[in-house]
Order: sequence, then structure tokens, then C-alpha cells
Amino acid sequence: MGIFMKDPIAIDKVFVQLPNEPLREVTIQIGRPFKDSEYPDEWLCPASLEPLHSNLLPARSNSAFQSLCLANARILNLLHEVLGQGGSVWLEPDAPFPFEAYAFGVAVSLPNRYSR
Repeated sequence: MGIFMKDPIAIDKVFVQLPNEPLREVTIQIGRPFKDSEYPDEWLCPASLEPLHSNLLPARSNSAFQSLCLANARILNLLHEVLGQGGSVWLEPDAPFPFEAYAFGVAVSLPNRYSR
């Protein structure tokens, strides 16, 4: 199992079952965005999906917020790949993961009354 990040800002657990493999618990971790020491105009945001993906490169952007969004999107894409391989992703055993509840595009379509 890979190294868990020191100071994650979000941790969640899901269950994944790949074809011909047992159901297993997977830990999602998203780290705090930080400035890249080599490229000070860029932000990095670490993410992990243990034990499926232990060595993910951090999401990179010129914005802290966008690097955070990209890290989250990468995790969702990796979970979607499990479905593409014929596997299953569960919030808990026998409760399918609601991908649509984690969609980022919904914020764009909210009525103006939600804006400040």
C-alpha cells in the first residue's frame, strides 16, 4: 500500500470490485493545493486512490482552485475507468456510487439567485 498524504483536506472511502476480484475498500484522499517550488506561477494538488493508484502525479494548474478541481476530476475519472473495465464502484456494499452527485458542471447551471 502506498504512502498516505500528511495533511489531506478530504478523505472518503468507497468500495471497488474489479472483474474476477473481491470487493475491496478504497480510500480517496485530496490534498491541499500548494505552489510549485520550481514554477512559482503554478499550483499542485495531490490526490490518491489507495490501493488502486498509489503514485498519482499532483494535478497542475496556474490556479489553486483549478488544481483542486482537476485533482477531484482525476479521481472521478479513475473510478469511471473501473466501470469501463466491467467493474463496480459502491458508496457502501450494495449502494452504487452516485457519480452524478459529484459532477462539477452543476454549479454552472444554477439560477442567478444562488449568486452573491
